[in-house]
Amino acid sequence: MKPKVKKVLSYCIEKWWMLPLVSATVIVLSFLLDSEWMLISGLLLIIASVIIQLISKQWKLGCLTGILMFLYIAISALWMIKITFAPNPDRIHRQFARKYENRKEIQKITGVEIPDFKVVESRMLHMRPADFEFETVCLIEFKELPGDNMFTTLDSLCALPIPLSAEVNSSFFYNGMERVYGCWSKEGNKYEYGRNTDFGEKFLHSKDAYFYLTLEKDSLTANLRYGNY
Repeated sequence: MKPKVKKVLSYCIEKWWMLPLVSATVIVLSFLLDSEWMLISGLLLIIASVIIQLISKQWKLGCLTGILMFLYIAISALWMIKITFAPNPDRIHRQFARKYENRKEIQKITGVEIPDFKVVESRMLHMRPADFEFETVCLIEFKELPGDNMFTTLDSLCALPIPLSAEVNSSFFYNGMERVYGCWSKEGNKYEYGRNTDFGEKFLHSKDAYFYLTLEKDSLTANLRYGNY
C-alpha cells in the first residue's frame, strides 16, 4: 500500500468522526441543493467510514459509525419519500429549469442552433401538486444578436408543409391529440416554437407537457414558457 494511502487511512482511523461529519454535511447540502449525486456521495462516505473502522478492528467505533450510517440512510429515505409525494414548487422549478433553460436542450428540442444566452428572469406562475400542473415563464438574453442566417432557416421551417404523420425524432412536427402539428410559426418579425401534448415524449418530459420559445428579429431577448397541463 502506498505511503499516502496509508497516511489517509491512519488519519481516518484516528479521527474516526471526520468522515461521518463530512458525510452529514454533504447530505444536508444535498437536501438544500436538491442534488441526488451529493446525497449518494454523502452515503458512500459514511459507508466507507464503517468499512475502515471494521477493517482496522475498531469494533466499538465501527458499530457506532454503523448506527450513524443507518440513521443517515433513514433520514435520506424519509426525505426522498417527502419530495416524491409532496412536490415543492422551488424544487420543481429548479428541476425543470435545468432542462428547459439550458441552451443544448433548447437546441435539441427546437432543432435550431441559437446563440449563447443568460437567464434574466425565471419564475413559476403557479403549481397544483395534486395533478402536477405548473407553468414557468423565463426571459433570456442572448450574448450576441442572432444572425440573419438563423432567421432564414426559421423562415424555411415555418414554410414546411404539415406531413400526414410525424416521426418521433422530429424537432419540427409532432403528433398531437387530433392531428400532426408544426412547431415553428411566424407572425411578422416574431417567431415561435410551440410543442404540447406531444405523444412522442422524446423532447418533453411527459405527454401533458408544453414548451414555447418566442423570439423576435433584431432583439437580444427571447421568452420561454413551459410546464405541465
